[in-house]
Amino acid sequence: MPKKVYDLTQELYMGMPIWPGHVRTVVWTHDTHEGTLKEPGGYSWESRGIMVSDHGGTHVDAVTHMTDDPAAPSIEQIPLDKFYGTAVCLDVSETDRDGFITPEILDRAEEKLRAAGQEIRPDDIVLLFTGAWAYHHDDKDFLTRYAGLDGPGTEWLVNKKVKNFGIDAPSTDNPKAPWFPSHLVTKEHWLIHIEYLADLRPVVNKRFMFYGFPLKVRGGTGSPIRAVAEVDE
Repeated sequence: MPKKVYDLTQELYMGMPIWPGHVRTVVWTHDTHEGTLKEPGGYSWESRGIMVSDHGGTHVDAVTHMTDDPAAPSIEQIPLDKFYGTAVCLDVSETDRDGFITPEILDRAEEKLRAAGQEIRPDDIVLLFTGAWAYHHDDKDFLTRYAGLDGPGTEWLVNKKVKNFGIDAPSTDNPKAPWFPSHLVTKEHWLIHIEYLADLRPVVNKRFMFYGFPLKVRGGTGSPIRAVAEVDE
């Protein structure tokens, strides 16, 4: 069966949306062809400098992002098999843009997945399509209006024994939620998760292989990833 690869990653660029309080993304030209050319017809080069938060763009949260427990692993200490594997994408886009992804919404999304002939299996990676990126990433209020999981909704994913999950919004938590209920659950269970995924419409209600490897940042509390889905079509 032929396979199709979908890029689920947003670009890194100057002025990109960054969760309030995190380091802004900065990209600059460090070397230029004009400045490095030593003789006519000779070799020259160009290079960029990049400054980015370890939670910039499409990224994964390490356990150390959520807890100060000295035993918690930073990004380079998490086994690589947590960042790739079989995956499904749930359609939770019925959630109000300012609302919460609850167990009831997840139950209905799971029914749609089953109607498509798929199911959530232990050790799957589960992606959540809210529509935040697909429909609203150009909005001026993209960073302040998006659906997020409530605590019980996050526990729903924990009970499915997923090894990682991701969302197409700036955070797994609704920005209006006090005390970050979703992150508190992931903190309790040391459950890593992906934020700022791009357009998930190509993989909704499908089973696929997901790849989202982090940079090997020493002591990193997270890392930008290149999120890719490989789908049998």
